[in-house]
Amino acid sequence: MYNLSKYLLLAAIVLFSFSSHAKTSLTVMSYNIMQLPFQDWDQTARLQNTANTIRQLPVNPDVLIINEAFTDDAYQTLTHSLADIYPYATPIVGQHCSTDRSNWQTIQGRCSNSPFIIRGGTFILSRYPILEQHAYVFTHYSKLFEAADYFSNKGAVLIKIAQNGKPRYIVGTHLQASYKKYVEKAHTIRMQQFSEINSWLKQFKISPTHPVVLAGDFNVEYKNTPKKHLEMIDHCQCTINYSFNGGSFSAATNWVAKAGAYYDGYDLNYDDTLDYVAYHQHYQQPIQYYMEIIKAKADTKWYWHYLAGKWNDQLYHDGYYSDISDHYPTIGYFYFD
Repeated sequence: MYNLSKYLLLAAIVLFSFSSHAKTSLTVMSYNIMQLPFQDWDQTARLQNTANTIRQLPVNPDVLIINEAFTDDAYQTLTHSLADIYPYATPIVGQHCSTDRSNWQTIQGRCSNSPFIIRGGTFILSRYPILEQHAYVFTHYSKLFEAADYFSNKGAVLIKIAQNGKPRYIVGTHLQASYKKYVEKAHTIRMQQFSEINSWLKQFKISPTHPVVLAGDFNVEYKNTPKKHLEMIDHCQCTINYSFNGGSFSAATNWVAKAGAYYDGYDLNYDDTLDYVAYHQHYQQPIQYYMEIIKAKADTKWYWHYLAGKWNDQLYHDGYYSDISDHYPTIGYFYFD
């Protein structure tokens, strides 16, 4: 099924390219790789297969935003293994709070140096030289015991690249997660975080004739909470062109997501989109644009003990799977004059 989807996607891209021969295309992908610094979610085996799976995707995007790279191993593995495709990489937001200890040109927000606070997990890979790179750590986040976000310097990364001599700005982010009884509060925090991003962007005085792409794990459901999705569009001031055909977070088709659903006690067939690649409405608009989910799988399976056995009266698994993360990558195709 993945191979068939791959060929159909390639055909669509070729047709779209022919219709856009006079335009410049930009592809941006967001991928939450679930490389957590704690618990056993088979991180090592999944990471060993991540770079090769990215290589085999139907499209290797111009810019790749990575979320939940919470460990040195995750960062080093991807930046080294994919260096021939993506020779340029930012640091991870929130790993260091001083420009003296990192290559950020600026770091803003509420970055904590506490030994109990981990890095934010977001960084960006690029085919093109990164001309500017800036980090922002959110000042709005969950309180202690409301969600794990309290212990992370989550925020946003802004890069500037030049594509055929034309400036492109890309923001990668990972917004507040929801947790049990704090679902509504988490949504409010996410909207506050979008406001933070927009205020931060204004400081750079980006020309309205240049595009700004917003991408990442926004943690807002596309299908199940349409009202919240519309609120998200309003607060991010962005446009999303997307037709649901299976979500970026799908316990129905992804065994890591299903394991998470089983562990947390929610629907084992949950299927929705949380990850987006959009464009900002206040800057240059693309002539054409659309977003879609790529249901990425590794080309080989491996064994994870947690999956093996009988889950309930209707579900049994042999323990072998090929999912890289609990999320699938999301890609946006942009065409500009």
